[in-house]
Amino acid sequence: MAAVRFVFALACIALMSACAQAPVAKQAAAPDLLPLVTSSGLVIGTVSYQYVAPGVADAGPAWIVHLQRLDAPAQDYALTVDVDPASRSGVFTGALPAGQYALRDAATPRGRYAPAASRASFEVQAGEVRDAGHYTLNPQPGL
Repeated sequence: MAAVRFVFALACIALMSACAQAPVAKQAAAPDLLPLVTSSGLVIGTVSYQYVAPGVADAGPAWIVHLQRLDAPAQDYALTVDVDPASRSGVFTGALPAGQYALRDAATPRGRYAPAASRASFEVQAGEVRDAGHYTLNPQPGL
């Protein structure tokens, strides 16, 4: 029994010695994470079109919201709205560069609708998820 223990101990020592002498594999350099950090943030918002005429609002392609950048050279961004006709509302999501924004309008091919309330602005910061808020649309197209 002592001989078996001795052989086992020698085998363990030989194995550890071989591991210690083996060349160390160079660990791959960690990928540079800076390119993954962008100057954009994710925006999530909702719109409702409760008082827009049903035939006009529900027919045709999805709604599109138009957001206006307020803090830099004026630039407009468009995000599609995932519409739920049963609740006459929808959700829009998308990436926007960091900055200050306001919802300008929502549109279908049949008309453009301004937000019913004042144009509240929201700020997008790099790497964040921002709730852009809920917007009720004016029932009268006019843009």
